[in-house]
Amino acid sequence: MDARPLCRFVCLLPLLVFATGASYETKNFIVNAPTAELARQYAETAEQCREDLALLWLGKKLPDWSAKCPIKVHVGNNLGAGGSTSFVFEDGEVFGWEIEIQGSHERILDSVLPHEITHMILASHFRKPLPRWLDEGIATSVEHKSEKANYRRMLRHFLHTDVQRCFPLNRMVAMKDYPSDPMPFYAQGFSLVEYLLESGRQFGGCEHQRLVRFADSAMQDGDWQSALREHYGIQNLGALQLSWIEWLGNGVPALPVPALPMVAEVPASVPAVQTSVLQTSAKLPPPVDSVYDNRVSPTPVETIPVKWNDEKAVPIPTSFGRELILR
Repeated sequence: MDARPLCRFVCLLPLLVFATGASYETKNFIVNAPTAELARQYAETAEQCREDLALLWLGKKLPDWSAKCPIKVHVGNNLGAGGSTSFVFEDGEVFGWEIEIQGSHERILDSVLPHEITHMILASHFRKPLPRWLDEGIATSVEHKSEKANYRRMLRHFLHTDVQRCFPLNRMVAMKDYPSDPMPFYAQGFSLVEYLLESGRQFGGCEHQRLVRFADSAMQDGDWQSALREHYGIQNLGALQLSWIEWLGNGVPALPVPALPMVAEVPASVPAVQTSVLQTSAKLPPPVDSVYDNRVSPTPVETIPVKWNDEKAVPIPTSFGRELILR
């Protein structure tokens, strides 16, 4: 890895570049937008997102950055919502923030800015790149409910019609770059984060901060399964995938919160799944009619080492209600 690795986070929709006309500065941002009033609104919203989302995920405010982050905004109802955020990790520091975003006024305020600023908050906390599924899943989880509903529909579509485009969890957690076919990956990453957040509610406290603690533990040495046992009481990635799939099939319900506090820690000696065939009776709702994108031929994706306590990986099932073969 280069001594100054540049980590660029890019949403799926391209940015259209054209001239903008006014700027507004706050403590941490310099926003350039078509009008002075829009620049002010986006700058103040960015500051509010920075404060609120840091409290949500980290339980504390971030100190002001040493240099302000420029944000270039393109506004239009005919523009798809999207953006890119770039910054540099070096010697345990993160700096060189730059953001460029586009979309309708409403989606910029309630989805694009929160999404991109969440990337910055996570980078400020971890001081190193997160696995792509986790970084994008967390950032997507703070978007407007309509955007999140779109990702749920996409995932249902892929699981029903083209399941091979989805990723078994033992492979997905190891990916440190985006795949060539990104839409199933985005939808699956968001859904898994949503499931972990829902699962975290059972233990009391803040489920968002529990997810960050889980990521802290897992990223120390790549042992995602030990982190799952410690923070969620889930014995391994295979068990996580099975419970997540069943939750999807049941329509992503709220999970019951026990009357007494749960203890997340599970003894490390809990055995891995030994059964060669597992069953689930969960059934998905009917597939959606829309086709979201064309197939892209997959290319090899670089992965990071993952400690794997059992040698069997659970593939994504071809349909709900069928046997899930461990192989």
